[in-house]
Amino acid sequence: MGVHALTEMQPWQLAKKWHEEHSDTPFEQVIGVYMRDHYCWSSPQEFVLARLVQWHEGQMYEGNVEPNCWFVQLAAGENPFKRFLKIAPQKMEYVSWQRRGSERYHVWPWDKFKRKVYTDGFN
Repeated sequence: MGVHALTEMQPWQLAKKWHEEHSDTPFEQVIGVYMRDHYCWSSPQEFVLARLVQWHEGQMYEGNVEPNCWFVQLAAGENPFKRFLKIAPQKMEYVSWQRRGSERYHVWPWDKFKRKVYTDGFN
């Protein structure tokens, strides 16, 4: 194994680093919640945390709601959104995320998002 291989961070490590710089909640606690109640994907190429939510009239709702949207909480790696589209247990009407800690939700219809991810890539 070369020196370069030892210094490269795995996608989960990149996600952890970002999370620790932007949140007071321990990364391990977040992972535990996602592994118990939501969806967690980790491989040498991608890392994704996602949960089902409801997007309605410009607002995001969680809890006891009828979900229509995947919210990607944290993603890192080569093309984590492409992987997410392949592993999501079900297609929803929307896919959403917040870019780099912004409060603004990015919400795209599933099919439009899929076209974007597969034609241009999306990170």
